[in-house]
Amino acid sequence: MVTISKFSYQNPRYVNLLKRRSSIPEEVETTVKDVLKNVKEKGDEALYFYMKEFDNVDINKIGLFVSVEEFASARENVSEEFKEAVKKACDNLFKFHKRQLPKGFVEEYEGGVMLERKYTPINSVAVTVPGNMAPLVSTLCMNLVPAIVAGVPNIYILTKPRVDGTIDEHLLYVADYLNVKNYLKISGSQGLAAVAYGTDSIKKVDAIVGPGNNYTQMAKKLLFGEVKIDSIAGPSEIAIIADENANPTFIAADMMSQAEHGTGFEASTAFCLSEAQAQEIRKEINNLCKENDLINATKRTFENYGDIFVVDSIQEAVDAVNEIAPEHVELLLNDYEAVLPQLINAGAVFVGEYSTEPVGDYFCGTNHILPTCGTAKFSSGMSVGEFMRGYSVIKYSETALKNNADYIIQLAESEGMKAHALAVKVRK
Repeated sequence: MVTISKFSYQNPRYVNLLKRRSSIPEEVETTVKDVLKNVKEKGDEALYFYMKEFDNVDINKIGLFVSVEEFASARENVSEEFKEAVKKACDNLFKFHKRQLPKGFVEEYEGGVMLERKYTPINSVAVTVPGNMAPLVSTLCMNLVPAIVAGVPNIYILTKPRVDGTIDEHLLYVADYLNVKNYLKISGSQGLAAVAYGTDSIKKVDAIVGPGNNYTQMAKKLLFGEVKIDSIAGPSEIAIIADENANPTFIAADMMSQAEHGTGFEASTAFCLSEAQAQEIRKEINNLCKENDLINATKRTFENYGDIFVVDSIQEAVDAVNEIAPEHVELLLNDYEAVLPQLINAGAVFVGEYSTEPVGDYFCGTNHILPTCGTAKFSSGMSVGEFMRGYSVIKYSETALKNNADYIIQLAESEGMKAHALAVKVRK
């Protein structure tokens, strides 16, 4: 399933990888525009209609919000082992994310000038988290913890319920553990429209974050400006740079970990130094897929974007990976310290054979919501800053204004802004 080839920038498989982008069909955009328009105009009526039309969910029967009893049931039913894992993972997340809190400052200048930079949390945010097929517990943690650390006072969670109105109790437990009780049983573009515009039953939020299908991503794209969004998420990806001493089983398993997302648009790539090593890695992939019943889960991705490139040097691999700018990079190298400063385009970098990518996905404390599809060249992963806004405070004394008035007037008049200049002149 995985393709082995000699690396070059003209290699069709490498070119194919660079052209990989998350694309949303045009018909999805058309549908979502109609949904947003109707929910904006008709509110709850349209929201309830689309929940039944698209998701076969009757909000009138199941209720809009998760109940106190449902949270209590989740606390009762999830295993003690799961509770302990959530606690450990969240402890790590809180520890790492608290270090990200921005610090304000004050600068004072001669003549009675004071400039201040202040930071405040966004007032309200909606977090989307899929839960009907696979309950993305880790993603819920990754979104909630930085919002909580930032101090967001109003947090709402959106999840598509099952037909019977229930939501996976592992998700409910995480929300309850983190004391986020505004849990809405809505989803898709109609759910995002409801929280972006507000309805009689749902308050308008200031920001929307979280993953979802094409309809959710398109809704986020179209709602940008009405609300803040985190990003338009694309399919997952990994690039592994390995020297001759790297364990082929480790490389194979880590490539499989991204391929198993299963849409066929994920990218799972390795760079190694010899054909023999590449063959050994592919052999391990085939064996592990068979032994662990993962052939069907990984096949589409490996066929489309599963590659092992043979390079002449580690430097060549680093340069190639910087051009890809992938979500995850693993450095399975004895001398990774020399390479790390050169790796400038990546969502997150995992160094050493035991820093496997799932450590970041689930547990260590860094955030797994990361830029994809080459956007690591200009964007960063989820952080506390996503949920805060900065602003400046300016205080000028009469002396300071009069001392600098001519400069301000000159600059304003150079732009033809007479009223701007006048606002200073009347104070001279």
